Amino acid sequence: MISEIVRSADPACERIDVAAVLQAVFRQRPQLRTLAEVLQARPDLLTSGRPEGPRAIERLVRALRDAGAEQLVLPRCGDCGRERPLTALGDGARICGACSNRRVARANPCVICGSITLAGRDRAGRPRCRAHPPWGATDPAQELAKLIAAGPFGISPATALQAIRQVERTRPGQLRLLWALEDTPGLLTGRGAEGPPKISVLARALIDHGASGVVVPSCPFCRRSTNLKQRRDGVRCCRPCWSESKIENCAVCGRARPIGGRRFDGRPVCGTCRQHDPFNHRPCSVCGMLRLRKSRTDDGGVCTACREIPTAICATCGQQGRCYFASTDAPKCLSCSAKERKQAVCVGCGKHRRVNNRTATGEPLCGNCGNKPKPCAGCGGTFRASGRNPEGEPLCQTCWAKHPAAHRPCSKCGSVERLYRHGRCAACVRSTDLREVLSSPGGTMRPELTPIFQALLAPPPRTVLRWIHKVPARRALLQALATGNGPVTHEALDRFAAAPTVEYLRAALVAAGALPARDEQLARLERWLAKTIARVSCTDERRILRNYTNWQPLRRLRSLPSGQLVTHGRAETVRVEIRNVARLLEWLHDGGTTLAACTQDQVDAWLGEGPTARATVRGFLLWTSRRGHSRPLTAPVISTYFAARTISKDHRWTLVRRLVRDEQLQVADRAAGLLLLLFAQPVGRISRLTTEHVLDRGDTLALKLGRVPVEVPAPLDDLVRQLVERRKGRAATVPLEEPKWLFHGIYPGQPIDPHTLGRRLKAIGVPPQLARHASLMDIASELPAVVISRLLGFHQATGDNWTRESQGFGADYAAEIGRR
Repeated sequence: MISEIVRSADPACERIDVAAVLQAVFRQRPQLRTLAEVLQARPDLLTSGRPEGPRAIERLVRALRDAGAEQLVLPRCGDCGRERPLTALGDGARICGACSNRRVARANPCVICGSITLAGRDRAGRPRCRAHPPWGATDPAQELAKLIAAGPFGISPATALQAIRQVERTRPGQLRLLWALEDTPGLLTGRGAEGPPKISVLARALIDHGASGVVVPSCPFCRRSTNLKQRRDGVRCCRPCWSESKIENCAVCGRARPIGGRRFDGRPVCGTCRQHDPFNHRPCSVCGMLRLRKSRTDDGGVCTACREIPTAICATCGQQGRCYFASTDAPKCLSCSAKERKQAVCVGCGKHRRVNNRTATGEPLCGNCGNKPKPCAGCGGTFRASGRNPEGEPLCQTCWAKHPAAHRPCSKCGSVERLYRHGRCAACVRSTDLREVLSSPGGTMRPELTPIFQALLAPPPRTVLRWIHKVPARRALLQALATGNGPVTHEALDRFAAAPTVEYLRAALVAAGALPARDEQLARLERWLAKTIARVSCTDERRILRNYTNWQPLRRLRSLPSGQLVTHGRAETVRVEIRNVARLLEWLHDGGTTLAACTQDQVDAWLGEGPTARATVRGFLLWTSRRGHSRPLTAPVISTYFAARTISKDHRWTLVRRLVRDEQLQVADRAAGLLLLLFAQPVGRISRLTTEHVLDRGDTLALKLGRVPVEVPAPLDDLVRQLVERRKGRAATVPLEEPKWLFHGIYPGQPIDPHTLGRRLKAIGVPPQLARHASLMDIASELPAVVISRLLGFHQATGDNWTRESQGFGADYAAEIGRR
């Protein structure tokens, strides 16, 4: 509006960027609003030169003339008629500062001589001229210094004089301080709220110059030590307490709150409604959105979302992070600031919690009650609002991520997508955060960490950012690597505590090609064996146990065919055996004997005292007997009774029907449960199924579980097809080749852990071991062992054992076929 009026008044302004001039001259929106109202009513003020209207007209004309305007006329002083800055107002017209001073002097003649050379006012408030100033022949600063030095502050008059002249340089100001201390001697010892505003500054200056016993005045209402520039109930107070006394009903929300501004019609609005008013929003210099500016920059200002909070060490908790007041002596991190937020009883839940929101009547609400789930305008579901469409309707997190209003251009790369932080997309933030966390305290990243940086650039950006920032241990691991030295290898990662964070990072580097692949189950078992063997007290027995593990269980695991990895079950079998051996040696040591002197009676006594799993020491005892480390010792063979560890046939088919019909269950759980219940596949083998095991012929689907593919019935075939289509997993990075696992785990490029899959099946009511035994029992009662071996991938001996257990096809099967 202002630009159009200016161009209509002066055609030469067509060549001027009026909007840029307005932005440079007027920093506050209310000034522009007032200027627009006046010019709309009286556009002739730009060319008439009349001293009417606000001073903004003079500032605008002066700036436009400097920019090249030709027909605009500066307003002249209403008294002297000269083109000067019109800083005052007299008789309805604007006047310059000199004319205003003359008016004030003429209206205040000296009480002694009648002169109009006003120099100040005496203690009674009467005007005094320059020939008869209020301070007379004395220096008020020196008198004030003597008065302060005479008090119990331990400061000399000369030092007090330095502090006084540092605070107040004018004689009238020094005289007011002198009169205030004479009237109220306790202003510097705690009653500073009763004096002028400069008392707070003077108290701090005296303390800085070594004074003792001086008390910086605090606000009498909130007790905070700050500058007391406002007056309330006859005493000085801080700005927030003064605002609380100026409470009116907001014209927008109707609540009785401190005034935060006024509308066009002059009605008051609270601070919250003023912030939500689109008129007060300006374009953010980072994201470009029309929002309320939170802080100013050289480019204009930034909104709350794009404001970068500086990093410092919090004065409360001592942790380094993003802190408010980072440039002061008392920075405060975001967490400590949230904890100090005002608490009250929430009117929604009735609990005493931090106030995050308020009702329309001003009653407190906690974070949960203040953001209640609402119907989403996109999907219709009831969720917490993550955003709003242009019509103001709430959208859930999923719908907001897909809505065009959530997609804006990145301020760094320009790509249009849902921004992540400070006006930048997730990819740009990921690169910045990775370099920050992988850099040493000096700000440089070691060349050995480049493979880690490149490996974490491969996955989706938001997944990497969530992995870095969700758990502090992950960020601490990367920072530990940044401050270390040498390349990042498997051995370097093994030095850290065995935690999911380390294994996750290892899997990510292996999947991206930054580290060579290795058998993690075998490496984990070797580390466990080293710790377990070290707990054996006797040196000779510790050496014997180490030799046994190296030449027996570990040798068998290391000699597996190429490409075949150690499963969790095989590693757990070794752990159970070595754990029981260590317990046997410890029992012998507590009884005062050794392995070399141990007898069979002692072994039998130890076996009889505990569970049947103790019989797993049989291999160790036979090995030590053959090599002369002990007397001939043995332990019984553990026998397994399969029939006693099954579920009933009816229960099995009830579980099958539930997995077939219940679509609320996850696809992976339904498919794994049906493979276990119908084809008796163990959990370890199900977890390692890949797309190479699936033979999809269009109308039928087969799984290659053994040498001969087995046809999969419906609806299991559709579930397997869905697994093939969704094989992306939840990992933070993806391998170089397309992943082929049907059941992905949390580790990148690796299948789901068998124990995890087993727990998921138990959670939906399918006991893995018992259900598999029941399935094998039914299958073995209907099919011969050779068919079971070829179709389901079991050994021939396993099929024979289950056939005998189920009393199905026996040795007369061939004769029966011949008779047919």
